[in-house]
Amino acid sequence: MIGLYALHDRNTVVSNGERVASQIAEQTALVAEGTIDAARQLLRAVEQIAQPATKDRKRDADTAHAALLRLKNQTPYIMDLLIISPDGRITDWTGLGKPPDIHDREYYRYHAGAATSSLYVGEPQLSKVHKDRWFFALSEAIRDSQGRLSFIAVAIIDNKILYERLGIELALPGSTQALLSENGAVYARRPDHDSNVGKQISRPKELSALTENKPSITIRSQSQLDHKMRILSWHKVGGYPLVSAGTVVMDELLLPWRQRTGLLTVLWVVLCIVIISFARRANAISRRHTELASIDSLTGISNRRSILNTAAFLDRSQNDSGNLSILMIDVDHFKDVNDQFGHQVGDQILQQISDVLRKQIRETDIVGRYGGEEFLVLMPDTGSEGAMLVAEKLRQAISDRITLPKPITISIGVAAKSADATLDRTFARADKALYRAKGEGRNCVRLAGADDVQK
Repeated sequence: MIGLYALHDRNTVVSNGERVASQIAEQTALVAEGTIDAARQLLRAVEQIAQPATKDRKRDADTAHAALLRLKNQTPYIMDLLIISPDGRITDWTGLGKPPDIHDREYYRYHAGAATSSLYVGEPQLSKVHKDRWFFALSEAIRDSQGRLSFIAVAIIDNKILYERLGIELALPGSTQALLSENGAVYARRPDHDSNVGKQISRPKELSALTENKPSITIRSQSQLDHKMRILSWHKVGGYPLVSAGTVVMDELLLPWRQRTGLLTVLWVVLCIVIISFARRANAISRRHTELASIDSLTGISNRRSILNTAAFLDRSQNDSGNLSILMIDVDHFKDVNDQFGHQVGDQILQQISDVLRKQIRETDIVGRYGGEEFLVLMPDTGSEGAMLVAEKLRQAISDRITLPKPITISIGVAAKSADATLDRTFARADKALYRAKGEGRNCVRLAGADDVQK
């Protein structure tokens, strides 16, 4: 009887460890996805700076350099921003002096060697310019109407940002979290980041098993980094060639079970209390991770992953039953607020904005924080005319109600999803409309046109 209970107890503990490892991997994937998404937005700005080079006029190098520096200074984790010509020369960058030769870098060779404009996510590498610093590159190619390469926009990102952002609470002793390439190269690991960044893990069977249909896998195996027997959980990072990992040390996980089993015959009642307490703790950890996965901790509204999942659900459910409109909102000159009054005041303003948005929308609408100072409002069963009215109402409410320590305004891009359009296309149209609103003076609402698609 005691043996059967001990076996059952062990299975329960291991199952809980697998769940915790999976939750760590999932949270790590969210961090990576959010970081890449934000950097990808930065690439769009770099492409705008580089765009004149594709027309019948020459780009002013000093102006381009100044513009790139402004972008870099606004994003501390960016080591450098580059604009590369089709023949592999850095024509503009944020560094000083002669640019390095990058013909051997994959972020150039990827686009130069194949007729693709898709996003390239590079593996961790040591910088040629910044001594002893690891980076990974994001690059996108811009091509002309004949598909010929016009230029490549590159963001060189400090790997430290991933390590710093991985700092979720590790619920069990000995747990680790890491971010890897699909080939097993280590971008970041917590703990022991410095001694593991850039290392290569050989897990071809497990990593190749991750697909869109099977985005996660959990096994028990010896770690190749510290050689401890661990529960290893891998999650595919949505939309990017990255894999997140969460691990739990088996010895640490099973230590309480071994202690309980040894005392079982004489401390049965105490053991039952410990099991109940442990189960409650596991449930609390599970509830906490579930909440962290859906709620933005600063504003209390849906976080990026949750609002995008909701959008996908509404898209599926409303394909035949009605319209779906999207409001993409950005706080005007928010960096100035942080610079002038500090990030604590900036956080308070974001909380006020969230509160105003939440109170002004309908009960059927959903508001979420898209990232930084950007927000999304999903409006089911609403066409473009109704969405524009609500957007203007929100813009006016923010302008009227948030005036201290300085007047705050927002810019809004509106897009209504048509029956034959994808959700991604609708998001791209709303994003383009938002860029137009900011470009036309801010504190205004702009509706996306039928052909208003992000390039």
